[in-house]
Amino acid sequence: MNKVLPLKRQLFLFLFFISCSFTTLAQTVLKGQVTDTKTGETLIGATVHIENGNTVLNTSVKLDGTYTFNNLKAGDYKLHVSYVSYKTTRDFEVAVADGKVNVLNVAMIDNSTALNEVAVIEYASKASDHSARNTEKNANNTLNAISAQAIAISPDVLVSNVLGRMSGISIDRSNTGDARHVIIRGMDKQYNTTLVNGVKIPSPDNRNRYLPLDIFPAGLVDRLEVYKTLTPDMEGDASGGVVNLVMKSAPDQLKIEGEFGTGYSQIFFNRSFQSFDHNAGNEQSPGEIHPGKIASISEFPYQSLITKKANAPINKTASLTIGNRYLDGKLGVLFSGTFQNLYQGNNSFIVVQESTVGTSPDINTPNQETAFQNSDNRQYSSQLNRYGAIASIDYKFNNANIIKLFATYVALNEYRVRQTEETTYGGYSFNGYHGPFSIDNLTQTRKDLQSIYNITLSGKHNIFKGISADWIGSTSQATEKMPDMAEFDTNYQYQQNIPDGATSPTSIQPGPVMVGNESRGWQHNTDKDLSGYFNLHYKPDHIFNSKVEFSAGGMVRHKTRDNFRDQYSLSNTYVPGSSPPVPEPYTTIPNATFQWKDQDTSYAYGSYRTDAGVYTFTENINAIYGMIKYDVTDKLDVIFGVRNENTHQSYNSSLPATFPGKSADINYTDLLPSINAKYALTNEQAIRVAYYKSILRPSFYDIVPAQDNSQDDAYYGHIGNPYLQHTVIDNYDIRYEFFPGVFDEFMLGGFYKHLTNPIETSLQPSTGGATLYYIPNNPSESAQNFGVELLALKYFGNIGASINYTYTNSQITTPKTVNVQGDLIHRTQTRPLQGQATNIGNASLLYKNQKSGVDAQLSVAYTGERLAAVSTYYGLDTWEKPTTFLDFSAQKKVGRHFIVYVKANNLLNTPYQLFIKQDNQSNYSGSSKYPHQESPNYTTVQYDQFYSRYSLGAKYNF
Repeated sequence: MNKVLPLKRQLFLFLFFISCSFTTLAQTVLKGQVTDTKTGETLIGATVHIENGNTVLNTSVKLDGTYTFNNLKAGDYKLHVSYVSYKTTRDFEVAVADGKVNVLNVAMIDNSTALNEVAVIEYASKASDHSARNTEKNANNTLNAISAQAIAISPDVLVSNVLGRMSGISIDRSNTGDARHVIIRGMDKQYNTTLVNGVKIPSPDNRNRYLPLDIFPAGLVDRLEVYKTLTPDMEGDASGGVVNLVMKSAPDQLKIEGEFGTGYSQIFFNRSFQSFDHNAGNEQSPGEIHPGKIASISEFPYQSLITKKANAPINKTASLTIGNRYLDGKLGVLFSGTFQNLYQGNNSFIVVQESTVGTSPDINTPNQETAFQNSDNRQYSSQLNRYGAIASIDYKFNNANIIKLFATYVALNEYRVRQTEETTYGGYSFNGYHGPFSIDNLTQTRKDLQSIYNITLSGKHNIFKGISADWIGSTSQATEKMPDMAEFDTNYQYQQNIPDGATSPTSIQPGPVMVGNESRGWQHNTDKDLSGYFNLHYKPDHIFNSKVEFSAGGMVRHKTRDNFRDQYSLSNTYVPGSSPPVPEPYTTIPNATFQWKDQDTSYAYGSYRTDAGVYTFTENINAIYGMIKYDVTDKLDVIFGVRNENTHQSYNSSLPATFPGKSADINYTDLLPSINAKYALTNEQAIRVAYYKSILRPSFYDIVPAQDNSQDDAYYGHIGNPYLQHTVIDNYDIRYEFFPGVFDEFMLGGFYKHLTNPIETSLQPSTGGATLYYIPNNPSESAQNFGVELLALKYFGNIGASINYTYTNSQITTPKTVNVQGDLIHRTQTRPLQGQATNIGNASLLYKNQKSGVDAQLSVAYTGERLAAVSTYYGLDTWEKPTTFLDFSAQKKVGRHFIVYVKANNLLNTPYQLFIKQDNQSNYSGSSKYPHQESPNYTTVQYDQFYSRYSLGAKYNF
């Protein structure tokens, strides 16, 4: 007990301090908020004027959304408010009482609005911070939101990077350094879903369901919402959370916004940027052009492998948004488009693990990964063309009927050159020098073309008194094309120099450079969704003197996915008449000649006929639900119900007919109950509790049971598992939330998740094989994940501060292998779930000066150590080191319509590092030391550097 009481006192003092920071000490004060009559948006910078006899005072609405007059004398005051483009208010009579906080909130009307105009609530802006706070406060379930206003002044230009700053979210990065996927509450990316305007859309990823979020420019978004709990009317395959991208929609008056920016990546001041001819190479593989026929060497032209260098190319970005309402506000139209041409890079070092490990004296001593046979130094140069366009049309027939047509198209085309220096170990030692056996220099050129389009038609209708309905019809398609990915190899071996008559070498030197092998590959996939949603609502006047709403509905989705891959390996030729055969010396790429391996033309057919990457997949999901929203008291609201989801999957692959799992038909049904309760302590404070059951469906490619070595940037192949079971998760959630101001908020919550048949991908050797593969499985019957989230946002006049922190702890017990003196012994190990970081935190400092029109933000994002890859061996899991990213942004208003801005990302040049927790004495020092080894206590197996990026630009708003 003596230890518990001090902790309670510390917690009490902490909460007391937080509460005090949101309150105003008792004194004679006149304060209030100034908002737009129609949208409810706070009018920051509005001038508030008061007078009482000879006392005349003026102030402005601050960043916290309020105006304040302190230390007033008691008496009767006249007050009016003025703001650019708004009608000055009438004089308000305010009686200020001595020693009290007197409050007067004022709503202003813009110059284009008639006094008797009725606001069209459906079209109110979702882009403001005020709207985001109201969304959080009034939501049926637990969620966090960030507005377009907050996004605009942040250092980020991508949706994925913005999400990485939200409470409970960590991110993983692509080879360009951009955030690509989100991990919510320690649940790996596969446990989360992404919606666009509430509709799930397919992914262009050729292996996974989850969306690569770096395809979405942030400028198309009005608000980002992250749902932490589910209600019965939401799809049940999200256990970590749901990311909903609320896109821009038609405004209530003319809107014209434009932007142009430029910038550069620091990495290309340290080395050159390499590019290739994007038009070179064939769009289709020989196997597609003439199926079943032998390809000739001439069908693989060398032009796409020719690279050229440039110094620090300049980035370019541009966007335009136009929207307005017509026909007395009934018809709304908006178009928004954006384009980015960016140059980004990465310097990467990797040592490749093997399936052979050192032996241990007993079952409790971890093995050592000692068989590092080669390492790679890679330089990536990527040109990224990112396109985005949305169009929105809505029409309000009357107060009872509204329809909306929305369309979006986003695309990310990456043109990449990867230069690799691959070192093979096991070379010669001489006079303390330990050299490699050989060096391979590989040039790879790749086009990765991803796109998503979506068309959604939706409607809302009041049918009878108390009865309403809404519906959505949606069609979507996601594609990825990687035409003619080419890689060319040259290599040389180290040799001992032994002079004539000598018995020992006098030096070690590299031999002549030879032509190595060449590989060519084609891959493309298409994922199509056809979805329909229908919801019926009945809201009687009252039941038992309480408000109640009954809802029922369902959804159907027909998904078809097809995947194609065709690969060819071309062998180098040999010097005629050489014995033993000597490879062709390298001069230039155009002069290099190739042949089929062992001159066997069977290799000329390509891989597509028996390739596991060639398959079709169909998935039909049908769901129905029933839900009741019941106001038990004035303070207690409860939403409860149940959802039933049926999943029917089938696939057929190009595997041989005798191969187990060539095709399959899978069918299962899940009953998913849920309850969300909200208890209002005051108008600004509430407690939420929730329980819901959810599922995880395996990705399509994880089910196809064949060996795949084609993963481009992964050093290990993939083998699917046709016996993989879907996961069922029980989720519990509690949160206290406090909204003391227009923008201020404080949230403290906890969560617990119990997983049945969790899915993880482990790094293990194939059956009887010496090479490591990623293999998905259900490693345990159950796992658990729990944690605590804290979010605090407070504005002090012109300065705002925000902090969020998440503590997560997960546990799963899985079988492991230990090599004990040559015998493989099995044991279990308890560890965290894949992708879960114990500590995640973000902090931002915001400065806003209305008089000078300056906004500035300094942001820090921290992600703690987390498990990156699971090994089949005890103690040899791969971990990601903690990261701290520092970013800065600032903007200055010029005149009434222009803003100039600057953004800087990754100012600390934070690397991405993977390591194994094992003794590293032999690799940390001495003649055989590996690069980037930082400690004798762990082995660094990957070290990537992206360097800082800078951009500046101008915006126009009308």
